[in-house]
Amino acid sequence: MLKYTWIGIILGIWLIIAPFILGYAQNTTAMWNDIILGILVTAGSYALMTEERRGARIKSGEIETK
Repeated sequence: MLKYTWIGIILGIWLIIAPFILGYAQNTTAMWNDIILGILVTAGSYALMTEERRGARIKSGEIETK
């Protein structure tokens, strides 16, 4: 499942930069919609990825130290 979280991060970053690359940044509603959704998708995918990694370390018997 880790590869799917990377896809989510990449798609989230694309949503953030798409208005500027595709040239619809002058439409502020669409621009802010994509930026906010991109941030949410990226943050959610990153949180899921770190949670999966933490779970994998705990299941394998490693002690997690900070």
